Amino acid sequence: MAPVLIRTWDWPDSDGPRNTRTMVQGRRRVTARVVASVAAVFWGFLWFGLIDLLVVVEQDARFDENYMFESGWGLLYLVLVAVPLVVLAMRPGEPVAISQLVVVTLAILVGALWRGSWPQLWNGLGVGLTVGLLAWLGRWRPLQWRRPDPGLSVLAMIGLPAAVVYGAPLIRNTTETEDITNGVSHRPMQASIALAVVGLVALAAVTRSRLPAWTAALSALWLGVESVVYPDLRASLGTRGGTLTAVWAVLVVLAVEVARRRAAHAPGRHLS
Repeated sequence: MAPVLIRTWDWPDSDGPRNTRTMVQGRRRVTARVVASVAAVFWGFLWFGLIDLLVVVEQDARFDENYMFESGWGLLYLVLVAVPLVVLAMRPGEPVAISQLVVVTLAILVGALWRGSWPQLWNGLGVGLTVGLLAWLGRWRPLQWRRPDPGLSVLAMIGLPAAVVYGAPLIRNTTETEDITNGVSHRPMQASIALAVVGLVALAAVTRSRLPAWTAALSALWLGVESVVYPDLRASLGTRGGTLTAVWAVLVVLAVEVARRRAAHAPGRHLS
């Protein structure tokens, strides 16, 4: 008997597209984690975040006149930039972390334009490129804005003019030798960290999130205490200014915790 050929239909697996989509999303999240981790190491360490922050801790005499600038650079890139990057390495697309990086990027760019500093402008664009890539890989979701918290809003409004007054003489310096890291002057970058701290408190006011509030408060507290210890150094806030800044930082922490407790007990609301 001649062999009989039987043709059968290979029906596509109904879960195929769904499984493929899940695999693609999984690979995308893994890529987002890797990119965030590499970026945290780059900006937090290779871009001298940790190294500059430890200058005053190690009492490095080579930079004793620039302790405030070294600390400002370190706080900006290690605390305000690298910390949210670590958060994104654990939770890709985290809205508050992405928003914090956007605020810091804008502060760097404002300082660059205020001074007319091309090196800092490229620096800010580099951070912005990192943020954009992580937002795309992590499928960033827009923040759920809330009515601004009164306490944090007041602290942000108090901090803004103080940040401008602090940054203005740093921006317009034309006489003193400037501390340079990676081709970028510390003076306009120091003005940028003041703006970033205030901007993050404003972000905390509409999100009730600890991430922007605590990182901003830590940065302000560090610079405030350091100013009290070294009142005569360049970029120091002085004894009185440093004390007020440290008090302001503590109030930021208290305000965000009160805001979170109030929001947690509000009917129909919850905090992530």
